[in-house]
Amino acid sequence: MQKRIYSRDGPLMRAAMQALETGDAGHILIWIPADSENTLRNILEKACCDRTIHTKAHSVVTDWYFLTVSRLHSRCYGPQDLNISTKTPDEKKIIRLAERTFQSGNFSEMTREIPDTPDGKIQRQFRIVMRMKDFDPNDTAAGRAWVSAFTDFIALVNHVRSGTR
Repeated sequence: MQKRIYSRDGPLMRAAMQALETGDAGHILIWIPADSENTLRNILEKACCDRTIHTKAHSVVTDWYFLTVSRLHSRCYGPQDLNISTKTPDEKKIIRLAERTFQSGNFSEMTREIPDTPDGKIQRQFRIVMRMKDFDPNDTAAGRAWVSAFTDFIALVNHVRSGTR
């Protein structure tokens, strides 16, 4: 069996996996550019069909799907993308910490690891993302706005942590 060439870790790949498991592209569309929706829907359909036929086998089509998700997301967000498999250990830690912080809604969880800026910029960005977090799952535009705010938050935290504000 060939080794998987993508990580299922992180918000991007978990959304891609959820779309593949359910056949619902809505889970992943918020993570990719709007002009790539049809491409992704077509690849997702092929991957779902392939999984139905080859339930236990390693699938080149599934790898293709995950790699395409990663490529499309990276094209949209560049170095701010949330593909865990392309990140340094420190960047992975920040993405995971941010996910936990947004799930709990408790900003102090973040500040235990990364102190806020003197002007409170991280906390302000945190509040913006929290306000956008509960978007209607059928509203792809609102979902994309949340992903954009989330990636901006991660970028800000990375900059503060590395001292490059």
